[in-house]
Amino acid sequence: MFSSNILGVAIVLLVLMFKLLPAVSGQPGQPQTCPAASEINPCACQVKKNGLDILCEATDISHINKAMGTLKGKSPIIFYLKLRHNNLPKLQGFVFLALDIRHLTIHNSSLAAIEETALSSLGKGLTQLDVSQNQLSNVPSNAVKNLHHLLILNLNHNKISQIHNRAFEGLDTLEILTMYENKITSIEPEAFRGLDKKLKRLNLGGNELTTVPQKSLSILDTLKKLEIQENKIKKIKDGDFEGLRNLDSLILAHNQLTEVPANVFRHLTLLNSLELEGNSISYVDKDAFAGLEENLQYLRLGDNNLHIIASEALRPLHRLRHLDLRSNNITVISEDAFVGFGDSITFLNLQKNDIKVLPAMAFENLNSLETLSIQNNKLTRIPEEVMEPIMDTLRVVDINDNPLICSCELIWFPNLLQDLKNRDDEMTQKKRPMCTMPNENREYYVQSMPLERMNCIRKSIGQTGMNPFSGSANLLINVAFIVATGFFDVAWYLTHCTIF
Repeated sequence: MFSSNILGVAIVLLVLMFKLLPAVSGQPGQPQTCPAASEINPCACQVKKNGLDILCEATDISHINKAMGTLKGKSPIIFYLKLRHNNLPKLQGFVFLALDIRHLTIHNSSLAAIEETALSSLGKGLTQLDVSQNQLSNVPSNAVKNLHHLLILNLNHNKISQIHNRAFEGLDTLEILTMYENKITSIEPEAFRGLDKKLKRLNLGGNELTTVPQKSLSILDTLKKLEIQENKIKKIKDGDFEGLRNLDSLILAHNQLTEVPANVFRHLTLLNSLELEGNSISYVDKDAFAGLEENLQYLRLGDNNLHIIASEALRPLHRLRHLDLRSNNITVISEDAFVGFGDSITFLNLQKNDIKVLPAMAFENLNSLETLSIQNNKLTRIPEEVMEPIMDTLRVVDINDNPLICSCELIWFPNLLQDLKNRDDEMTQKKRPMCTMPNENREYYVQSMPLERMNCIRKSIGQTGMNPFSGSANLLINVAFIVATGFFDVAWYLTHCTIF
């Protein structure tokens, strides 16, 4: 009897708990439900794993206020609130009062002002705020200062021209700040004070900076990635990046730099990636990359005005893996161009230069090379002896758009294609370089050259090693072949063709 009474009480308690569930439906871990569509129209609602996803597009503040009022009565967790393409020039105070919003987007909505109390009630839950592509002329410092759990702030595509001191004070948990494509011309020395505890990524690209804002950046010793591309920076100097001791990636692309001076990056000893493409760099000091010896792996110097490979500056970078020199004015590659730092390079891009000749030992030191891009140069010959040192490691090679002459010394390319096919590597298979047959005035795909008519004897598939015959023995075999086949243009043959 006693035990049955206990069981009855337990059942009653369970029933009461289930009845109470709707009242606490906004609590974490509980099922979420959308309001009726008519109650929040023209906004739309979807149930996501972590809460509701609310989208309000092409509407105005009155409809948005009505939808917010309906949601307040439901007490849900709003994981995403997206207000896009609306007419919302001002975000009014307390508009989100009593709402639990985690990610808030107000995008392309003509937003020019945010009242100080508009976001103050979201301080405990909001982790991401996106107010991109609006009309903001200043950082909304007073409106965001109480967002003490904010991780990401997106101010891209606004009209901010200056960042004042302590503009982000109170955002001590912020990890990502992006202000791409504003009109920023100046940043005051204490602008980022308050972000020095957690900030990992800062994007100041697409603005109108003429110098590196060294004083304001120097306090950001937690910063991992700095993007200041697409500005008007004409010069960088020693000390510009002092204080950024944990920086992993620096993007200086598409500025107006003409040189890379000595020691400019010496404070960035942990830097892994450096992007300098799209400038007008014609000079790289021999000590330009001092301080980067132990960690730099990715270096992009494409779309500049370099006439030679800056080997002396690159030589200390013994961990360099990715070197991009495309679209410069490089005409010559020296025999020792990659001596001292070539062992680690897996990717080399030399496309769109003016290279006419590849020296016999050009790639001798590139023992780890997997991708080689030399397309769109002025090469008429790519002898097998040049490619021999990298044949075993190559996975992708692009020789397209060169004025190649069809000759037996190009046999290495179809042989390599077959090797790569056997290795199930398809990237190079898709390349279709052309060459011209001089005596026929006709073009062929390199992999389809008429080897028999060219008096070439193709190597066995996969046999890309050095010619087993050398010296006088090889010469005798060549002469014997010429006599036997009646090939009379001896000078042309010895220049362009090999037998084995």
